[in-house]
Amino acid sequence: MRVLVRNGLVLSMDNTIGQIPGGDVLVEGGRILEVGRGLPAQGAEVLEAEGGLVLPGLVNAHLHTWQTALRAIGGDWNSADYFRNMHAVLGPRYRPEDLRVGTLVGALAQLESGTTTLFDWCHGNATPEHTDAALEGLMESGVRAVFGHGTVKPQPRPGEPHFSEVPHPRAEIRRLCRTLPAGDDARVTLAACILGPDYATLDVCRADFALAREYGLLSSAHVWGNANRLNPDGYRALAAEGLLGPDHNVVHGNYIGDEELRIIVGSGASVTSTAAAELKSNAREPLSCRVAALGGAPSIGPDTELLNGGTMLDCMRFAMQAHRIFNNLHTVAAMERGGGVKASMEVATSGSPIQVVSPTHEDVLRWATINNAKALGLDHRIGSLVPGKQADLIIVGRDSLGMIGARNPVQALIQFAQPADIRVVMVGGRILKREGRMQHGGLPRLKERFLESGERLLAGTGLG
Repeated sequence: MRVLVRNGLVLSMDNTIGQIPGGDVLVEGGRILEVGRGLPAQGAEVLEAEGGLVLPGLVNAHLHTWQTALRAIGGDWNSADYFRNMHAVLGPRYRPEDLRVGTLVGALAQLESGTTTLFDWCHGNATPEHTDAALEGLMESGVRAVFGHGTVKPQPRPGEPHFSEVPHPRAEIRRLCRTLPAGDDARVTLAACILGPDYATLDVCRADFALAREYGLLSSAHVWGNANRLNPDGYRALAAEGLLGPDHNVVHGNYIGDEELRIIVGSGASVTSTAAAELKSNAREPLSCRVAALGGAPSIGPDTELLNGGTMLDCMRFAMQAHRIFNNLHTVAAMERGGGVKASMEVATSGSPIQVVSPTHEDVLRWATINNAKALGLDHRIGSLVPGKQADLIIVGRDSLGMIGARNPVQALIQFAQPADIRVVMVGGRILKREGRMQHGGLPRLKERFLESGERLLAGTGLG
């Protein structure tokens, strides 16, 4: 199939190609064939983008998609509420079908809002049947995804070890590696979502990192860096044993000190911040700007729709505003100390301070595209509009009443665009949203089953 996206403002997210006013993108066989102006339309379906933006599909670097059916029940929860209500009360109620329908609707919602790739961090998979149901939802949606196989965290029964002492299940990783297609043509791939140094013993960390590396998988861990972490040395200890590298992803990390953060970034590991969720209960700023100041590539995600909006449009807006607020606070504090504006940019957490600056809109769009692709180990396939890469792209209209007249294209996208402005969504050359309408069949019945799932999960809990 040959498709020509014609006459849009191309935001390639590639430093060499740059922005192309009146630009075209030619797609063939699921890949980008050419990016430029005046490309030939012979034999191609033409998608007119005049007046709109053409850019790589957004990449969501961290979402618990299995929780989608419980949207907006936890916006006023603190961290303890989340762990008690979600993991202790609601998590055990999930049936495989709940994971399937929640993941499917969640993935379709990502596509509808311009996200073409999703890191689905799934730790509600109590059985292999739950895991397979979540994967079925991803497969049906059409989204490109990294399925992060996590594990539930139940309170142990008498005689059972605590989950922090239990390594990631080798048999499940082996089974999934045999089941899921691999290679650059695979749309859904596998990652190991492990406990990490905050939630596991050092022996379990060693086993989990080794398991992921043995199977060539990205590993990812929720980490905060609080004083109560199980391994006080955190990633310093893991790096000293050669376990830390570019095949690892750190999520959150708000309390990680500068010395440890330097080790993480220096190893090539990625760091994903989820600002909207993190700032529900934490007064420490997200890590994105500190990572950037160390030469790393910040990545971002929304985390969970229990607490906040899940689209990458929401995520970009919140991340930018959060960092600007924190940097303004640093400026005020330094000026009150008489240090001037320059001193205000030094964030002294531990060791030598890291110098940070507020992000631009272009920075944040990079976080949500090529940087997020890099965090998932997919930047050679997606994240920018470059010949040879997968044809994952979106067309964003600029003529709605809420968008018209917004001058700077990147600011228009981040500050004003809504899911309704996303006119076309393409994944691997396949059009999943056309003329503003999702192409998935059977949406009315799917919505009914989705609502039924949420109502059953909440029944009798007093949480809904």
